[in-house]
Amino acid sequence: MAYLGQPRWWVEVLLIWGIYSAYSRVRNIGGKDIDRAFGNGRSIAQVEQHLHIAFEPALNRWVHVNGWVADLSALHYHTLHWWITIGVFVWLFWRRRESYRRASLVLALTTLIALAGFFLIPTAPPRMYPGYVDIMAQTASWGWWEGSGSPGPESVTNQFAAMPSLHCGWAIWCGVMIAMYARRTWVRVLGVLYPISTAFVVIGTANHYVLDVIAIVAVIAVSMAIVYMPWRQAADAVARRSVDSGKSVA
Repeated sequence: MAYLGQPRWWVEVLLIWGIYSAYSRVRNIGGKDIDRAFGNGRSIAQVEQHLHIAFEPALNRWVHVNGWVADLSALHYHTLHWWITIGVFVWLFWRRRESYRRASLVLALTTLIALAGFFLIPTAPPRMYPGYVDIMAQTASWGWWEGSGSPGPESVTNQFAAMPSLHCGWAIWCGVMIAMYARRTWVRVLGVLYPISTAFVVIGTANHYVLDVIAIVAVIAVSMAIVYMPWRQAADAVARRSVDSGKSVA
């Protein structure tokens, strides 16, 4: 398990290159099946109605009528997503080197699984349906972003990458890593609050459904289990039981 404890620069380069290549490919080939994307969005809304968790319209209206909340939500959505993720990534590499490898693998797995979701389940976000206010478009006149809130040109951005919410996925990853590895209590508290505020923002701005957030929580849980589960210890335990069983038979 020494590999997991000592990051190597060439592994980091390969990992980042692989994730970026996968992201670019999915981004460029996704977002073309419009009818399917809108159908999936309606299906998600129907499931939420059945589960009584469809509070996106009410939250979106409340954010819209409270201008300062809309402004802060737009800033949060467009800015913190990148800078906090990069900051936590760098902090782990420089200050928690012994934990960095596992943490970075969780982020990589989460991102790749989410990209698979974008490809397999293209989904139109709530803001594309009647009855919602596109908060990012409402604040796009500031000049910092396009109407979709995308950090890149809309012409090369997959607008139907809503399920699951990678925005929340990265925020949850940041929160979990800060809670696990930060020493100061107040820093850990902020780490926990960050993904909660992100979930509020992505739903309130009508960029994601509640189920998008629930789905990425499941993705994070799977990624954490894969990376942090003591596979070697489990394998050794199975091997020992097999040996003991063989001795008993003999």
